[in-house]
This record gives sequence, structure tokens and C-alpha cells, in this order.
Amino acid sequence: MVVANSKPVSACCLSLALRQASRAVSRIYDEELRRIGLRTTQYSVLRVLSANGELRQRDLAELTVHEETTLTRNLRPLLDAGWVTERPGRDRREKWLKITSSGVAKLKEARPKWKRAQQRMRSSLPEGVWQDLLTVLPEVTRQAAEA
Repeated sequence: MVVANSKPVSACCLSLALRQASRAVSRIYDEELRRIGLRTTQYSVLRVLSANGELRQRDLAELTVHEETTLTRNLRPLLDAGWVTERPGRDRREKWLKITSSGVAKLKEARPKWKRAQQRMRSSLPEGVWQDLLTVLPEVTRQAAEA
């Protein structure tokens, strides 16, 4: 039985601690983005595609640190909604992805919701922790990817 408002299990395991933090933070972002029919993972994919133009699915997976099969599942709703297009590459297995004009519009619509989630998180953290996390977490990601 889960007790409401219970604290997360104290973790001496980095993986568990990061997953707990990720799930808790994602809930806040998802709560804001849900109002316009997006999830945090979908918003992130749209942002990366918007910033990088057309990308191979393999490259998008690398940039977002997704397994390709997980990324395929996350892309399906974006493709179905017409926010992303997919075309085959020279190799049948290769897929190229691109944000559409309606995807750009959805991203623009989502921006205020995302900013609100950012502000909620920033104001809930002790001073200095926000910037520390934005500095440390990309380095953790980079080091883990190289390990």
C-alpha cells in the first residue's frame, strides 16, 4: 500500500535516486503540458527536432538519450498527430524525421506551459540547487554514456 504524500525511499543507489527525481519532475511538466495534449517526452522530441532540422531516428535517439525502440513508441503519437513526418533513408532501416509546421505551432502553444513547469520547479528548489543541477546532470549523462 502506498501512503499519500509519503517521501521517496532514501537511496544509496545513484540509479534509483535519479529515476525517482526524474519521475517526480516529469509529473510536474506532464501536468502542465497535458492541458494541450503533450507529454514531457514529446515536447522534448519536438524541441530537439525544431533546433536541429531533419534528423535520422538513430541521431535523435542519441541526442535525447533514448533506446531506439523507446523513441519509436514516443514518436508514434507525434507522427499520428502530424507534428512530425518520417521518410525512409537510402537504407530501408534508416528513418529521417522532421518537425512539421503544425509541430512548430504545437511547440509554440506548449512553450508557456513548459515555462510554468520550469518556474514551479525552480521556485520549489533551494537557492543554487537549480543551477547546480543544470551544471551537474549533463555531465552525469555524458560520463554515463562514455562508461
